Amino acid sequence: MLVGLDKRSENDIGRTDSIILANINTEAKTIKLVSFMRDMYVPIPGHGLNRINAAYSLGGPELLMKTLQQDFNIDVQYYVSIDFRAFQDLVDKLGGIDVEVKDYEVKEINKYIKEVNGSKATLLSGPGYQKLNGQQALSYSRIRKVGNGDFERTERQRRVLTILINKARSVSIFKIPDLASTALNYIKTNIPTGKLMNLAYTVYRFGNTPVETIRIPADGMFENMRVKGMAVLVPNLENNVVYLEKFLSSQGIAFSNLPSYMANNFHFNDKPIDNRGKVRNVIKIVIPKEDLTPTINEDETELEESIINPGSNNNVNNNSEVIVPSE
Repeated sequence: MLVGLDKRSENDIGRTDSIILANINTEAKTIKLVSFMRDMYVPIPGHGLNRINAAYSLGGPELLMKTLQQDFNIDVQYYVSIDFRAFQDLVDKLGGIDVEVKDYEVKEINKYIKEVNGSKATLLSGPGYQKLNGQQALSYSRIRKVGNGDFERTERQRRVLTILINKARSVSIFKIPDLASTALNYIKTNIPTGKLMNLAYTVYRFGNTPVETIRIPADGMFENMRVKGMAVLVPNLENNVVYLEKFLSSQGIAFSNLPSYMANNFHFNDKPIDNRGKVRNVIKIVIPKEDLTPTINEDETELEESIINPGSNNNVNNNSEVIVPSE
């Protein structure tokens, strides 16, 4: 689990601006990235329904991993987290990234560069295909008030991560230990150092294997709602679990490169199956009517930053149906 934090001070736990599952399959030699939209409204173990990015604030990476395990039936054991300044430094160490910046992105990128770096900001002069330094790459990954809002932001985040993975795979094999050691100075993780080194060598040996990516919730598998005043995405967990499992297990043709009308309905009616061949129980989210407020305006691009107060009674309403996955 890769977590990008908007942490601004040493004592600030930060919020999860980015939640990405990285799946490395050594047998199929595949690398897959899955973005989890931060505004998904899901059950958080011990805390009831809330935005998924509240899990980290409520219980750190352990609770966020537990939430992903419970809601999406994936076995997440390890995490890597990085904050704003560490991400900037790491990108600079890797020599920056080359991306195409759209005209409507420039103003927003420069705004965020100044927000984090103040007088040391290195601003973009305009759009176009160009090399971004750490400051610019971070801000490129953060913007969400333009284009397709947070949906496009998760695309940028996966694009940046894919570029960084490919850059790391292009260095000399003799530089892998030094690269991994450098990364350890910028991240927080529960992955043992030896295992992290093995992962780096494994990915390196995959050669030019393309990085495949998707976003959860998938198109057609969620509803835009406003709950308790918050603009949220309420996912159909059963359909998204099936979609996620098919993506992670697919081989051959890149699943994420399928036409949208095929990918978003890929085995749509299948049932989630665990590794013992049993049909899994999947959580069904039901929002109490009294918690609903008017639907999100289609023109609204800014989703509120607030989350439900952790101190309030956020347990799932007695009238809401929650089926906990079987052990």
